[in-house]
Amino acid sequence: MSLFLAEIGKGLAARWLTLLIPSGMLFLGLTAAAMLLGHGHALDAAMLVRELDAAAARPATRSPGAVLLLAASVVLAAAGVALLVSGVAGAVETLWYGQWPRPLQPLGRRLTARRLARWQRADEAHAEALRAKIRRLDTDGAVAADIPDTARLNAVRNRICLVRPDRPVWTADRIRAADLRVHAAYGLDLDSAWPRLWLIVPEETRAELRAARAAYAGAAGLAAWTVPYAVLALWWWPAAPVAAGIALVALRRGRAGMDALAELVEAVVDLHCGELAARLTADTPDEFFPESGDRITRRLRKGA
Repeated sequence: MSLFLAEIGKGLAARWLTLLIPSGMLFLGLTAAAMLLGHGHALDAAMLVRELDAAAARPATRSPGAVLLLAASVVLAAAGVALLVSGVAGAVETLWYGQWPRPLQPLGRRLTARRLARWQRADEAHAEALRAKIRRLDTDGAVAADIPDTARLNAVRNRICLVRPDRPVWTADRIRAADLRVHAAYGLDLDSAWPRLWLIVPEETRAELRAARAAYAGAAGLAAWTVPYAVLALWWWPAAPVAAGIALVALRRGRAGMDALAELVEAVVDLHCGELAARLTADTPDEFFPESGDRITRRLRKGA
């Protein structure tokens, strides 16, 4: 599925660069204010106005050539910042997919172990509640009010991960869960089947998938802005809460975006796997079983 996400993400870079340039200009403006004010006068608006007035009063700023040069420099600098942030966004997506570089792998293993421990505790609580409910039903045929709500405990476990966690971050396990759930339900290898499914689904479905992918990429792009603002905080402390706020919003959007994308992927399989079977095997669209998925998987892998 990572290959699929990368493929439908093609073409987003140029569009996001266009959207990032205004954000780059805003960052440059705040950087200029930070350089003028520093930590000591971080929120001194009157001082900032005086400094800007003094700069505007200089003879060089009244030259049309100087003004044009300054404007061109600002646009180019904003584009440079946008390119930098775009590169960082790619790194963020790589981390969110669970593909952590070797120096970060020890941290990744610790995060994975922590998520797994939380999931196991939630899974055990859910299993124990189910056993208690079954015992009570076997005893008197009624469910007592003191038995924990199994639906709520199931939701608590699923918020951690829909399957047993195996990745450092939630987003990586969410797309992995789509692979595992599809294989468990249909015996279908999603990596092998997806390019064929993509060719047979309607254009409206592809548009929905592209929109979900764009929303997820947008969250990664937003998260990338935490880096320049965190660096700016070394000279201007108000940038620190800005960076923290951006990070929190980006994480929430990234999680929601990946959840929506994975749900769409599973929905495509649910609705179109029968059509895929009809085109690749002798099965009819309404007779898709795990055995059909196994046959399709063997055929698509071609012995690999």
